[in-house]
Amino acid sequence: MKTKHFALAVLALSLAACNNENEILNNDGPVAAQFTADIYKAVSTRVNSEGTGFTDKDCIGINSEDITNVPYVRENGQFGPKGTTIYFNDTETKTFSAYYPYREDSELQNGIVSVNTDQGPEIDFLFASGATGSTSSPTVSFTGEHAFKHCMSLVKFNFLEGEGVDFSEKILKHCMLNGLKTVGTFNTTTGETALTVDYPSPITMWFDDGATTSQLFIFPQTLDFTTPLNLSVVYNGVEYTTTLPKPSTSKLDAGYAYTYNITLNNKGITVEEPEITPWEPGETNDVSITYRCPGACVKPELPIDIMVRRPPSQAAAAQNENK
Repeated sequence: MKTKHFALAVLALSLAACNNENEILNNDGPVAAQFTADIYKAVSTRVNSEGTGFTDKDCIGINSEDITNVPYVRENGQFGPKGTTIYFNDTETKTFSAYYPYREDSELQNGIVSVNTDQGPEIDFLFASGATGSTSSPTVSFTGEHAFKHCMSLVKFNFLEGEGVDFSEKILKHCMLNGLKTVGTFNTTTGETALTVDYPSPITMWFDDGATTSQLFIFPQTLDFTTPLNLSVVYNGVEYTTTLPKPSTSKLDAGYAYTYNITLNNKGITVEEPEITPWEPGETNDVSITYRCPGACVKPELPIDIMVRRPPSQAAAAQNENK
């Protein structure tokens, strides 16, 4: 493992015990920085048994005035250096930022990474800033107001059984969403996101066997009311298609989840107004604390633009059932 002694060498993110602090504090030479890190009010998308939101093998990148993109990886509940170790060697207080997930230098241009929404969980970008440390106070805490925060929006679909539909007998295959912009950038030094392609692209989400929920991480963006959010889902060889209602604010905000409850039945599909779940829900980690757009969502007339495409054989059978 390489070790470099900078005026501030590198941020050592480590959830270390107090006895380790006593071993590291040494006024006669460089002092290794220690770091605690968690996700602000971690909710179900990333929460672990410890409530920190991070899990082993998660790797973050550290930045400060003197260092750039230094990786630290979580092992056995603690963050440690993945190559270079960082030390303080003067009395000046240093300020740090960090981001997740870590990207190699070769993937960055001036600290910026370009991505497409189809990369899934790899673009659940988190950012933390403002944590400080020094030789006399080497523990740098990315916690509390300096904890990691979500930089993306989350769109989630819960598919429910209606009349004539049994997910235990026939599984969902995939769904497709069209109407959102999917290509953009994330700045690993500031936490800012930006769209770089100004037109929507279709997004296909595949279900694991037996799954009835699908979600995607999407760039925060303003929604164009002239562009519909069209969703299609395939179940039992039938393609159900509908148009989703949008929040009346006409935007998806960073750090918020937009959950659609969608019911399939043997004659069509219905969609409820989106529930909005803050990823930073005040004083609780309980993702069940949601609010249903009180007056803030466009209320569609249900059923919403229903169109069900059936193979010819199933269409004929459905007609016979309705006679």
